[in-house]
Amino acid sequence: MAKKKIKLNVVLLKSNLNITAPETFIENYTHDNEINFNKGNLNAILYKKLGSYNEPKWVENLKNKIIGDFTSDFPSNQSSGVTLFIEVQNRIFAINFGTLGRFNIIKYVIEKTFGIYTANKLLNNDITATIKSAYSRVNETNPVNKQRQYGADISNNQLFLSMEDNEALKELAVISSTSEDFSRMIGKYSSLNVQFLFNEAEIPCFQYLQPKLSRLLDIYNSVSHDDIKKLFKGIYPLNSTEAEVLNLLLPNKLITSTDTFFLFEPEIDYDFSLVADIRIGDELYDELSLSSYLDKNPQPTFEILAEEKICFLNEDDDIIKEWSILECLYGEIEENNTNYILSGGEWFEVSKDKYDRVNRAINGIIDTDFVIPDHIKENIKEEIEQAVAQNPNQKINKENIFNTHLSNHIHGYLFDETAKQINLYEDRFEVCDVLHQNSFFHVKYNYGASALSHLFNQGFVSAKSYAEFTSKYADAVNVHIPDVENHLSPQPDNVTVHYLILNDKSQDRLTFFSKMVLEDKIRTLQAMQFNVNLTWVRDMY
Repeated sequence: MAKKKIKLNVVLLKSNLNITAPETFIENYTHDNEINFNKGNLNAILYKKLGSYNEPKWVENLKNKIIGDFTSDFPSNQSSGVTLFIEVQNRIFAINFGTLGRFNIIKYVIEKTFGIYTANKLLNNDITATIKSAYSRVNETNPVNKQRQYGADISNNQLFLSMEDNEALKELAVISSTSEDFSRMIGKYSSLNVQFLFNEAEIPCFQYLQPKLSRLLDIYNSVSHDDIKKLFKGIYPLNSTEAEVLNLLLPNKLITSTDTFFLFEPEIDYDFSLVADIRIGDELYDELSLSSYLDKNPQPTFEILAEEKICFLNEDDDIIKEWSILECLYGEIEENNTNYILSGGEWFEVSKDKYDRVNRAINGIIDTDFVIPDHIKENIKEEIEQAVAQNPNQKINKENIFNTHLSNHIHGYLFDETAKQINLYEDRFEVCDVLHQNSFFHVKYNYGASALSHLFNQGFVSAKSYAEFTSKYADAVNVHIPDVENHLSPQPDNVTVHYLILNDKSQDRLTFFSKMVLEDKIRTLQAMQFNVNLTWVRDMY
């Protein structure tokens, strides 16, 4: 008889928590939100979170800014969620339902590696298991990631070859054909989506859930360092026990090694131009500056870093984005001859050879001789200020303003225009932002990892096309260069891909994940006989 499939989102909480003390793992716990149900002989809590009725934002704007106040009622929305907390082997699992279920859990008590490690171990344990899809934090063009689109299974024999460059694995979907307990699981950071299998007589399944959760916990507890090495190529997320030692060191490291830590935005799904202020506690800041924060909070504890919020506010003081300080903290440290990085609130161990190789490659392309004079910077900033004053509600293309001044200053050619993109065999792309002789300048404001990945890829795609389709590439570019003596040669010779990062921050902020993306491009470009340079252009806001 076919088994019943029930899909659940499962979260494992850290050890040393007791289900009789729900205030230690439930956000803003109140006994009134517990739901009574038949627990049998299991230790469990069913906890609800109800969203408030909120008038949509556009209604407020309609009343206050468009029409004026009126008495008609407009629709409102409501969201809710429930979490089932269940004790298994002295550990607590949380199973979320509804939109707000996940918000019942205090963020920093979640065992972040549970999902990704368990799926990893199932794959390594079961020779019949196949990988359905994978997602990497760094190399998104990896062949395994493309299985998301095509939906094809990959055998284990093919898997490890395909995953060689899949550094910083972020999500893994595995299918098992032999397990009696589950048929599919998607391992992520923080959670594990599991398709559990139950006999018809085991529905409702609550009383039969504990043994299956126990088997998941056994799988997770059996994960070894060798298991992790198979799917995490040189950069390994640490579990909570391993990270605890580093968390104890963190407050002192911030004080003694300020230059190796900085604050950054861990998410990019918002319009940065709408940010008017940054609030931490009761203080307002112009930028995410760790040194400015430490000036006012010289000795923050780990608990403060985990709980205190950083809020991005718009002009109406509404919160656009909110994270803990810990989530926004990036840093690199060395302990006992081992390199670790902190990113998004998580610690990663980096193999020594990878850490040294990546940093050596980045340091090897830094060009400090290329300098933008102060008077050019001042002209750029003045033009940006004028554009903002004239168009206060529009997003200003600061990069284009910089590129225009740069091309005039070095007597180059401005290619930062849609009309100057070229098309080779139906593939349309940007040549560069500014072209000067054989130097292709690619420019980006240092807003975050996604923008930098786009920058590095832009330079790579253009140079690769020049190397592969030399004559056709040169002809397409030369159409936009009026001076024949400055035309590109149909044979690349001593060509430089020069990345310029416009940095409006107080530190040059490049995370190790961004460094890995760039290092991958450097190796390939240099193998194609291109020179690669990187220059930070400071004080450009």
